[in-house]
Amino acid sequence: MDRTDADRADADRAVVDRAVVVGGGHMGSVIAGRLSDELRGAEVTVVEPSADRAAALREAEPRLRVEESYRPEPGAAVVVLALPPAALDSFASGLPADAFHDATVVSIMAGVRLETLVARLGTARVLRAMPNLAAEVGQSMTMLCPGPGADDDDLARAEKALSAIGEVLVPPDESFLDAGTALVGSGPALVAFVMKGFTDYAQRAGFDAAGSLRLTCQVLRGTADLLEADGTSPEELYGRASTPGGTTERGITCLGEHRVQEAVRDALEKTAARSRELAG
Repeated sequence: MDRTDADRADADRAVVDRAVVVGGGHMGSVIAGRLSDELRGAEVTVVEPSADRAAALREAEPRLRVEESYRPEPGAAVVVLALPPAALDSFASGLPADAFHDATVVSIMAGVRLETLVARLGTARVLRAMPNLAAEVGQSMTMLCPGPGADDDDLARAEKALSAIGEVLVPPDESFLDAGTALVGSGPALVAFVMKGFTDYAQRAGFDAAGSLRLTCQVLRGTADLLEADGTSPEELYGRASTPGGTTERGITCLGEHRVQEAVRDALEKTAARSRELAG
């Protein structure tokens, strides 16, 4: 279930005055930087307990407020938990009472279920999100699932914040997030693995590395835009491009013989299975 135009309008009207990102690792610092860029006028804080990493963040991102521990402050805020899943218990044990009063909490910790988050954090206003590496360039495809205690305002604020890193889709329920972890979270790496076949071919044909990458990226970018522009399915597109007896048909036949689509589906199934295993 995708978001309706009315839902997106609610998200656009949502106000995020303050955002806190707990965890200053790679994804946490990317999200914080994008929030600072996109949420004009909002105060963005990164909580990073490592003194060395906190100092590095202050130097690299002077526009961000960097603290070494989380403490609640007056007023509504979006709190993004970008911690390693194994660090959740340690973080939760050090929280002050009523730590998330008036806060909307969004976890991007892979495999940590909503019920676990509610139990550990002492608040029901929790949502789970699965972004991906394309957040670095504002092109993440993020799945966002609200917990039963998160209301419409929490969902709108969370979607407003996460739109700073790209597109957001709200699935029907939490059961979709394991598949989302495979498709969205691991998707860029799997696509890059397949792309290497394109760049290897181009270099063997005589193109230099930069040209090979440029050709491959534009082919993928253009294909994605073409599919999205008119709602064409992938099967319709490659069928339309495959003239009987032509060059494209021969390539598609070769991919079929190598069961490439089946291999991709199997890779995604195994990735989703691992997500379920990690969640226990």
